[in-house]
Formats: sequence, C-alpha cells, structure tokens
Amino acid sequence: MTRPRAVVVTGCSSGIGRAVALRLLGRGYDVYATARSAGPLRELATAGAEVLPVDLTDQASMEECVRRVEKRHGAVWGLVNNAGYALAGPVEELTLRDIRQQFEVNVFGQLAMAQLVLPGMRRAGEGRIVNISSVAGRFTLPGAGCYHASKHALTSFSDALRFETRPFGVRVSTIEPGAVRTRFIETALRLLTAHEARDPVYTAFRDDLAHCYRRVQHSPRRYGVGSPVRVARAVEQALSARSPRSRYVVGTAARASLGLRRTLPGALFDALVRAQLPTPCPKR
Repeated sequence: MTRPRAVVVTGCSSGIGRAVALRLLGRGYDVYATARSAGPLRELATAGAEVLPVDLTDQASMEECVRRVEKRHGAVWGLVNNAGYALAGPVEELTLRDIRQQFEVNVFGQLAMAQLVLPGMRRAGEGRIVNISSVAGRFTLPGAGCYHASKHALTSFSDALRFETRPFGVRVSTIEPGAVRTRFIETALRLLTAHEARDPVYTAFRDDLAHCYRRVQHSPRRYGVGSPVRVARAVEQALSARSPRSRYVVGTAARASLGLRRTLPGALFDALVRAQLPTPCPKR
C-alpha cells in the first residue's frame, strides 16, 4: 500500500474480529475496531487501533462511527462485517423477539454498515467490503435454523452487493469459515439453556444438542474447529488482492462440509445429518 487505508472492523471484542484487527494493524492499515462496548477493546487500542463503540442495533451509533472515519480519511476504504452470534434451539420454541434480534445483528446491522460506507466509497472510486458469513449460509442443521437463516440472508445480500457495487470500484467478498475457536459456542450454549422449553417434547433434544456443542467445545481439534487467525488471513487476502475472490471458504472441515452438501443427494445428506446430530424424538 502506498498510504494507510481506513478499515472498520465490527465485533472486535474477541475471536475473529480481534484477530482481524491485529492482523490488519500489522499490515499497516488504519484500523477502526468496534464493539458494543469499548471496554474489551483496550488491547487493540494499545496495539494502535482506533476503538469505537458501535451497536449494530442502533443506527445512530453506526452513523457516528462512519462519520468519524470519513471526517479523518474522506471515506471508509474497507469494511469488515464480522459481528454476529448464534441463536440455538428448535424453531418452534424461539420467540419472534429473539429471532428478530438475531437478524438485527447478523443481517440488518451488516447491511446498514454497508449502506453507510458505500456513498463515500463511490465518491472515492474504490473500496472493499468483506462480510464474514459461514458455511452455515449454504446448508442448515437442526437446532440452529434461525442462525443458518441469517447467514443465508447475509450471503445472498453479499452476492447482490458484489454485482451492484463493482462498477463503482467497490469489491465485495464473503468469508465462509466452519466452526472457529471463539466464544461462539459458549454464547450458543448460554442461549440454548437460558430458556425453559415450552413443550417437554423438546427437552431431550435441547439437552442432546447442548451435549454436542460441549463435545465440540472440549475437543476442538477432533471436530475440525479452526483458528481465528486463519479467518483473519482470508480477510487480509480479500482486502489486499488485486482481484479478490467472491468467496473464501476457510478450513478443511468447511470445505468438506460444502463438498458433501454439493455432491450428496438431499435424502442422503439428511440421513448423514441425522446420524451425526440429535433430532426431536416424539414420545409414544
């Protein structure tokens, strides 16, 4: 790079966002690290990032973030949409309020940030938007339907943006990791066990699902859980490549999952999922 470029990264309090911010700082970008609270961002501030509190459910805080970056740099050159969480549980039992909150953070907040930075990028004639989706955006597993739906939506919006913004010099890429060693599973477990089941028919399913999550949490290597650093490398590639790819699938497990989904007939893929993950079992 001939000059530092301003990159806004959302969801930097831990995990992937933190790893992305640190990697980009090491590559000479002007990094604006954001999270709902600036408290967890102290380490990134010490490393040289500008830290800003941004709540993806609060339009005013997003507007203020972009305004501050544009005041200093003229435009946001890069946006890394990383913030998100997993809402776990059977679809029937999830409240519409919780589902809407999932989409506010995982989808609408990302879209709002893209809409806010795009006018400046168009004026500048260049820019990069990197949306961190998931392989969960290409198939769906039991007990995580709303999370998968949010990633399907984010991936679809990313595809549309890629076509619509290219004529203005803006390139859009989607990062699709599999499971990553972050607080992600911890958050999913907390949400999964926080609500009492409305119907006892789902109690055993919830317990079995939580047990599966804990197995992955306690034996990450066995289940192909990757490092946030690998995702950060893919983000850097999407930002620095002359011709960035539309999608970056990160991790062997992620590639294997997509390969199975692409090649197996639907009924066989469903049978594989049922063999590996719990599903509700009606009482007789």
